Order: sequence, then C-alpha cells, then structure tokens
Amino acid sequence: MKKVAILLTLTILLASLAGCAGDDESPSPVGEWWHAETMAIDIDEDGSLVDGDGNPGTWSTDCDGCDGDYLLLTIGDGDGLNFQYAVEGDWMWLKPVGEEECGAFSLESIPNDEYDDRVSELTPPSFC
Repeated sequence: MKKVAILLTLTILLASLAGCAGDDESPSPVGEWWHAETMAIDIDEDGSLVDGDGNPGTWSTDCDGCDGDYLLLTIGDGDGLNFQYAVEGDWMWLKPVGEEECGAFSLESIPNDEYDDRVSELTPPSFC
C-alpha cells in the first residue's frame, strides 16, 4: 500500500489545467523522469522501472478497452496503478485513472525554485 501511495503522491502534485491534445502517436515513456530536483521514476525499454526510492517495478502500455494512452505501473509485488499519460518533448504528464489532477515530470533535474515557473509555461494535455 505504501508503494501505491508513493506513486499516487508523485502524480498529484499540480492542479488541473485546461490544455490542448497532443499528437496522435504517443512518444515512449522510457527515460529518467524528475519532479523538480527529485528523481521520481526511471523507466527502461525492457519493461522494468525503479521509483525514486529505489524500489523496482514494471511498466506496460497494454490496456484492454482503454481509450487513449495509459501506463500500468507496478512497484514490487503490489497491485499496478493505471495512469493516463502524455509525453511532449522533454516532459511527461501523468494522471491516475479516476483522479482529477496531473503531475508533470521532466527528463532533467530542475531547481525547486524554477520548477513551478517552467511548468506554468507548458500547455498540459487535454486530460489534465
């Protein structure tokens, strides 16, 4: 349960914003994703991941019956969580299924005092 709470906390960091839809084809979520100066999740091409606390897990974009782009993230032996996601340039947006708020993650570490300003300049995807 703690691992699920960690993933949920990582994603519920920003208030919902209105925005435009991204491209029809979704870029890969593979990469080391940061929230400000904190490494949040490292997603590898082989389907493995490591969260910001060093816990191993898996990821998949397989989602039967889903409309849109979804990630299933599983940490350790816990149940997986589904997230709607979009990768736009060096940013990934994650929103837990059934929640209202999105989280924005960058491929680079950004100083805490600059992070909110950088995110406010972005146009979030329409699901946020």
